[in-house]
Amino acid sequence: MLRISVMNEPGITRMKLEGKLAHEWVDELRNAWAELSEVNGETRIVMDLLNVSFVDEPGHQLLTELRHAGAELMASGPLMSALIDEIEEAESAAAQDASDAN
Repeated sequence: MLRISVMNEPGITRMKLEGKLAHEWVDELRNAWAELSEVNGETRIVMDLLNVSFVDEPGHQLLTELRHAGAELMASGPLMSALIDEIEEAESAAAQDASDAN
């Protein structure tokens, strides 16, 4: 199960996730992101993963896509922190490869 809460603060929208980002819940998050992105405009979006206990491979891929689309990923603890580091390192490497190609 995954709970998705949206909290609006000045200049930032926080999507707080609680539970497991796996199976059908990946599509739920994808749909929630699409709806939020449509109405959110230029406001910064933070994906709060502090209370996420598990992410499967499709969930990992979705977080990678969301990061690439401009979401800021926030977490604590070794598992989620390592996941975010991996996503951000891969994004940096891809950006460097693109820069080197030009």
